[in-house]
Amino acid sequence: MADWSGCTAMVVEDSPVQRDHMAGLLRQAGFGEVLLACDGIDALRKLNARGVPVQLVLTDMDMPGMEGIELIRHICELELAASLLVASAREERLREAQASLAQRPARLALLGTALKPVHFEALADILERADMDQLCQASATGMPQAEEVRAGLEDGQFLPYYEPRIEIASGMLRGLDVLPCWMHPERGLIRAARFMPAVQGTDWIAPLTAAIAGQALHQLHAWHEIGLISLGVSIKLPAETLADRAQVDQLSALARELDLAPRTITWECPEPVLAGGAPLSIANLAHLAVRGFGLAVGGYRAGHTTQQQLARCPLTELRIDPVIVHEASQYPPRQTLLRASVSAARQMRMAAVAEGVELTEDLALLRGLGCEMAQGALVAAPMPGNALAAWIKNNRRRLKELASASAP
Repeated sequence: MADWSGCTAMVVEDSPVQRDHMAGLLRQAGFGEVLLACDGIDALRKLNARGVPVQLVLTDMDMPGMEGIELIRHICELELAASLLVASAREERLREAQASLAQRPARLALLGTALKPVHFEALADILERADMDQLCQASATGMPQAEEVRAGLEDGQFLPYYEPRIEIASGMLRGLDVLPCWMHPERGLIRAARFMPAVQGTDWIAPLTAAIAGQALHQLHAWHEIGLISLGVSIKLPAETLADRAQVDQLSALARELDLAPRTITWECPEPVLAGGAPLSIANLAHLAVRGFGLAVGGYRAGHTTQQQLARCPLTELRIDPVIVHEASQYPPRQTLLRASVSAARQMRMAAVAEGVELTEDLALLRGLGCEMAQGALVAAPMPGNALAAWIKNNRRRLKELASASAP
C-alpha cells in the first residue's frame, strides 16, 4: 500500500460511532492526520479555517443540516480537498454522488464509493487505485506563496471588491462588505479564500490589510462626493491587525483625514478573537467603538461564541455564517441555528446580518425571524467599485420587488 503518512484526511459523519470507526480505518491505512467533522457545516468551517486543501474527504451522504450533495458542491467550488470518498447505507445515494461529481469541473476526484459500514478491505482497495502523488500535487495547486503575495503588493495587484447588503424589510441598499481580491496577471481574479492562508502569520498581513482598507476608504469618500452619502462599508480586520494599536490608529486617522463619518465604517473582527478574549484586541475594538465606528463579529453561528464573550466589546452587528443561512428554509436543523443566531443579536441589541443568501425562500425565512439585513448571490455578486453606481441604478426596482416577495 502507498505511504499516506504525509497526507491529511477528513471524516464527515454525524454518528459518533461511525465517525470514530472510519477515522480508525484511515489511520490504519496510514494517513498522518485525520480530521473529524460531525456534519457538513462543521466540515466546511474546519476546512476553510485550515486554508490548505486536504488530500481526502470521506463523507456520509445522509446528515442533518447539510446533506452530502450540498457538501460536495461546496468542497468542489471552494477547492477544499483534492479527492472524495463517499459512504452511505443506500446504494441510490452513492449513485447520486457519482452523478453530481460528473457534472462538475474535474477539480475534485471521486476515488470511490462504499456501502456502510465501511470495511478496511474496501477502503484499502480504493486507496490502492489512487494516485497519491497526483492528489498531493492537486491539494497544493493554486496556493500562492508569501513571496508571490509580496510581489503582488508591490505591484498594486490587490484591490477591494464590494458585496452589497440590503435591508430585508425594504430592499434598500444599506452597506457594502469589502472583500480582498487579487488581480493576478496570469491567474486572473483570485478570491481571498485562496490567498489569505499564505498571508496569515506573515509580515505581509499588515500591508495587505492596510492596502485594502485604504482603497476602500478612498472609494467610500468618492461615493459620498457624488451624492451616495448613505453608503457605508464593512472592512474585515485580521487578528494580527486588531492586536496592533499602531495599525488600528492608522486606519482611524485615514478615515478622519478623508472626513468620513465614523458611523459609515464598520470594522469586522473574526469570531475567534472574541472567543479567545485576547485583552489587547478587545481593548483596541473598544477604542474604535469610542471613536464612533461600528463593530461587527464575522462568521457567527449560535453555540460557538457565548453572549458573555460577545459582551466584551460594544458590537453593533452580528454577521451570521453563510453555511447556516444557505437553504435554511429547507433544513429544520439549520433553521434552529439561524433562529438562535438572530435571537442572540436581538438580545445583545445588535443588527443581524445574514451572509450567503441565495434563495427567496431563505430571505422570507430571515424576514420572519426578524433579521434586519442580508447579502449574497440573491442580492448581488461582489463587484469592483466602479461598477456599483450602475448596479444601483439597474437594481432598485428588483430589490424592492425582492423585499415585497419575502413579506408574509
